[in-house]
Amino acid sequence: MKWQQGRAMLDGMLTRGELERLPASRIQADNLLEQSRNHLAAAEAITAIDAIGAYQLLYDAARKALVAVLENQGLRPTSRGGHIAVLDAVSAQLDPPLGAV
Repeated sequence: MKWQQGRAMLDGMLTRGELERLPASRIQADNLLEQSRNHLAAAEAITAIDAIGAYQLLYDAARKALVAVLENQGLRPTSRGGHIAVLDAVSAQLDPPLGAV
């Protein structure tokens, strides 16, 4: 069964060059998730002395976790799509959760 929720949005993003296809990689997705976990731990460790730095780490942790979802699907944001393409692509597929049930 193919996942339909968000398909039109992702097709448009691919057409506009905001996303690109690449071979799906669970290994790369797992690497990104590990980086995300490390960023979360680092943010927690420095919050008291560098709140702005901690916030930047939290942002990157969230972004990398979302990029991991796309990597596992064989998708990657381009420089044209940037960080917002990551959020748009994952949100299109998962908001609302489980589609219209």
